[in-house]
Amino acid sequence: MSDETSGRSDADRSARSAPMPSVERVDPGEIGTVARVLAHGYTEDPIHHWAMPRAETRLQDATTFFTFYLRRMRTQSWDVFATTDRSAVVVTSLVRKGRGAYPGEVRRLPPMLRSLSRVNDYFQWIETFRPDIDHRHSEFLGALPTARRGTGFLLLSSVLKMFDREGLPVWTWSSNPLNLPFYRRLGFEIRKELRRDDQTPPVTIIWRPVMPVADGGERR
Repeated sequence: MSDETSGRSDADRSARSAPMPSVERVDPGEIGTVARVLAHGYTEDPIHHWAMPRAETRLQDATTFFTFYLRRMRTQSWDVFATTDRSAVVVTSLVRKGRGAYPGEVRRLPPMLRSLSRVNDYFQWIETFRPDIDHRHSEFLGALPTARRGTGFLLLSSVLKMFDREGLPVWTWSSNPLNLPFYRRLGFEIRKELRRDDQTPPVTIIWRPVMPVADGGERR
């Protein structure tokens, strides 16, 4: 029988045995950090490959996109959470019935952002499938390549408990089919796949109903 830890350094084994980081709300002053983590997390995302086709500049392009997006769209409705070591972040928003997720709507993003990435119109199209009820929107979830395995799950699971206590369902979507099992494990229902045309990547709508939470904060 072989030792599965053979070949690992003492530092690797120490990192794996260290306690997982906790989760906290992020201050808007950390836009740069949040944008950098999200850019790393989306380097293999089909939408980013489509919108940012140059592999050699994709990471920088994504960092610029997220920086402008967060600065423009989230300063008045900032609701971002991260692990304490900032290895994973999730951008969320509270959406009320009869209102969209984006203040002023996505079409009002700065011209520079529209010229940098074609996701502007794509996001606007996806918005038409949003349910018209009070809910939470899980917009972006990303982690650094150096993040410990399970960090993203820990982060989103902790945030979902907060939303359960608020009594609000969660709506999101994914363009990466590899992400769907991850969401299923967190109680999301995988809804229909949407395809705009033959040139743009399809996306899958994902919905999570409110789950009961025990008095101690744990789900029943």
